[in-house]
Amino acid sequence: MEHSERKTQTVQFQSWEVGGELLDILSRGLYSDAKAALREYVQNGVDARAQNITITVDGPKAVIRDDGVGMGLDEMRAARRFGMSNKSPMHAVGFRGIGIYSAFGICEEMTITSRQKGMDGRVGWRFRFGDMRRLLEDDKRSDVRQGVGLPGLMLQYTELFEEPHEGSPDDHFTVVELEGIDEEYRAQLNDASEVNNYLLNTVPVAFGSEGYGETVNGWLVDHVDLNPVRIALRIGDEDVFDVLPPVAEGVYNVELGWVNDAEGNPLAFAWYALSKNGRQLPSYEGASVSGFLLKMKGFTLGRRDLLKPLWPATGGRSLYHHYTGEVHILDPGRLYPNAARDDLESNPGKQVFELALSTFFHPMSRKARAMQAKARAERLLDGTEELVKQLKIENEAPDTNPFETHGKAKSSRNALSNVHSEIERHMRATKGRDDKPQFDPAQEGALNDALDELLRWMEELEQVERDAQARTLKRRREIKQAPPQSDLLQRTLAAVEAMSERSDEPRFKRAATDLQPYVKSVAMVRAIGVLDDLKADGIELGSEVEGCRKELRTAVGWDPMAPVSLEEALGQQGVSLEADEESLIVAIDHGLVVGLGGRGEAYEAVIRSIADSVTEEKEG
Repeated sequence: MEHSERKTQTVQFQSWEVGGELLDILSRGLYSDAKAALREYVQNGVDARAQNITITVDGPKAVIRDDGVGMGLDEMRAARRFGMSNKSPMHAVGFRGIGIYSAFGICEEMTITSRQKGMDGRVGWRFRFGDMRRLLEDDKRSDVRQGVGLPGLMLQYTELFEEPHEGSPDDHFTVVELEGIDEEYRAQLNDASEVNNYLLNTVPVAFGSEGYGETVNGWLVDHVDLNPVRIALRIGDEDVFDVLPPVAEGVYNVELGWVNDAEGNPLAFAWYALSKNGRQLPSYEGASVSGFLLKMKGFTLGRRDLLKPLWPATGGRSLYHHYTGEVHILDPGRLYPNAARDDLESNPGKQVFELALSTFFHPMSRKARAMQAKARAERLLDGTEELVKQLKIENEAPDTNPFETHGKAKSSRNALSNVHSEIERHMRATKGRDDKPQFDPAQEGALNDALDELLRWMEELEQVERDAQARTLKRRREIKQAPPQSDLLQRTLAAVEAMSERSDEPRFKRAATDLQPYVKSVAMVRAIGVLDDLKADGIELGSEVEGCRKELRTAVGWDPMAPVSLEEALGQQGVSLEADEESLIVAIDHGLVVGLGGRGEAYEAVIRSIADSVTEEKEG
């Protein structure tokens, strides 16, 4: 059986085949928040090279006025097009031809009026959105739907007009007026704080003159070809105020850089400033400044944590929030915002960009770690001079324990030494990577000053250690001439038994039982382990038992001040972990006791090492 030949033909797409509901679906789907409409009309002003934009919201009415180049009759006619735009994505964000309809679902009527410099009058559109919506709703409720075509909807409910202009011939502007804003959307537009924060996060608002503001404004003009707009906002009867991005305080000088691809082609421009105190930057009046905003032609894509996954995980991604800054995309030919404008469209260009940005972040992460270590050094050094003075006094006092003095000096010197090594390590590039951080003169000077101060006090503490060690040797000779070790153990057992009678803590009674065989066999280390276990579990030993514990440790040559648990080691550094991490502490302590065979010097060294790493992570 032979098949008949297929016949094909081209058919003109008719206007009635485009449903008016497409307008409703897209506008409501993309612009469910009324503030998004403000963003779209501000965006049009930015694309028109406006320098100043005024937004006035008064109950059911909102007016957005910009001083951009404006539109003539031809441009105004083209502005009504749906899903089409003359704007190039290379030079404008609003290139999809949808944004003009962002207020479709929120108001009864929208009027756009505009003029270019030198025009005789002004031109505009009137959109009767409320009538459009009601017609679409009536059709949906009818038993037999007639269907409402988009072209017919536009023909019936939009009007193009020309009218005289009474101002200066040099005037140029565009004014968008939204009338009859629905009740459910008025609350979104009548909260000054919410509107202010929304605009700061979504449109290219110029910085004020405070801090690094003017510097960044200038860089954006020079390197991004962007002129940030100044926005004045008035809500209801409130005073007009300027919408200004918050400027982070307590940061080093603002810096700039370029994000390049593997061939060295610039993909983005970035400016940033690093926290001085080695901690995350705080919010100012509810507005976050920590982290980076991703910008395209000045408009924000997503929130400040959008780029955080690209920050190097080594050292903790929390360091991402030690910076404030912006990344401005320079290569729109390969990168496009998604429809919701909360991220980039997924394509090969985005993958290249993310890899380049991750590479760009590496030396910045190392710089943050170096400056964090410098801030930690400053906190450690604060009070070190007073500590050294006190330790020197203790070394000269005949009734003080030189071993305790030696332990304090050694512990403090080790802490300074660790942070000294940390600063030096982070100032260098990682082996096998070209990620050496670049420090400005102020930062490099601060780092070198910190290194010098650390060395100075490390040497002072080392001298204290030597002096204390000399007294320790003498004390040990005195201990050998003192009553036998069995007497010290007997006294320790008596002190523990006395505590078991006075305290409700059952562990004292069990400790007394555990100590008895060690006292008989003069097993000093075993006896110390029993007391250290009590202390590691957070049990208050009392002055007599604690004194015996320190004497026992001194007698066997152990530092009486050494931590016996991770919690105590962290406490000595002023760090407190949350309750939900206590089980982790116990697990680490138990593993160390088993693995190292007791709480001797090896155990103490490991505990201090873990505490140092945890301290660094917590401070990060």
